Parts: sequence; C-alpha cells; structure tokens
Amino acid sequence: MQEKIPIEVIVRFTEKGEIRPLKVNFGDKIYLIDKVYNKSLATPKGSFGVALEYSCLICGKRRKIYFDRYENLWYIMKRTKEEKILVPYNPLNYDIFND
Repeated sequence: MQEKIPIEVIVRFTEKGEIRPLKVNFGDKIYLIDKVYNKSLATPKGSFGVALEYSCLICGKRRKIYFDRYENLWYIMKRTKEEKILVPYNPLNYDIFND
C-alpha cells in the first residue's frame, strides 16, 4: 500500500504554459530540483485518477512527484511498512533454500 503525502512545490510557468517544478518545501526544509527527466500522465498506485508525473533528480536522488490538476495538489507517494517489494521470478537464479 502506498500513502499520498501532500507537499509544497515552487514552480515556474514557461511561455507555452508548461509547469516546471523548481523547489520542494517539505517540513522545514527546502529541496532543490536539480533536473526534470520526464513528464507524463500517470495513475500512481494507491491513488485514484490521473496526475502529471514528474521524474526528477532531487538532491542527487531520483524521485517522482505528482501534480493533480483537478485538486491543484502536489504530492509524493510513500511506501508503507506493510508493502513488500516483490522480486520477479527468474528460473536461472532461483534458490529454493532462500525463498
């Protein structure tokens, strides 16, 4: 399960009306967005509806931030503790003793 966490984002609007995120305010810290790799429409797991997904480099780490155009809300998705990352099954390196 993933949890939607609202964040505050400082953005710039281009001449064409595109949104470019510049900084993220989270708690009492401001994080600079170094680079935006990709912008696409996506439906994040644990969320309803379609949002703009920005794949960004924030303080040297790749993160995805989302903008819901209908609610005017920026957010990130955080994994909860009960969610387990499943490794895909590969018969070539499958070890029956370390399942």
